[in-house]
Amino acid sequence: MHPADAGGGLRQGVGALRGEEQAVGEQFGRNLSEAREWEGLTQAELAERAAMPVREVVRLEQGHGCPRLDKVVRLADVVQVQVRDLLYGIE
Repeated sequence: MHPADAGGGLRQGVGALRGEEQAVGEQFGRNLSEAREWEGLTQAELAERAAMPVREVVRLEQGHGCPRLDKVVRLADVVQVQVRDLLYGIE
């Protein structure tokens, strides 16, 4: 028996990482949505000002994935918050 097979080992670890990524994405999405609404922007306006497709903004706000750092910086700039504000609550 391989160590990765014992009790679900590696597979269970990968699943836990996916769950953690999902939680990070959900928190980022909540933060982004809240900041966008504070600025009075629609998702389309945010996407246009951040030079991103609307579908990407929608996907991020729904908690599906995490953007690259350069996109986080652009989004923060558009909604006029610090990067740390978009990352608030993410461990």
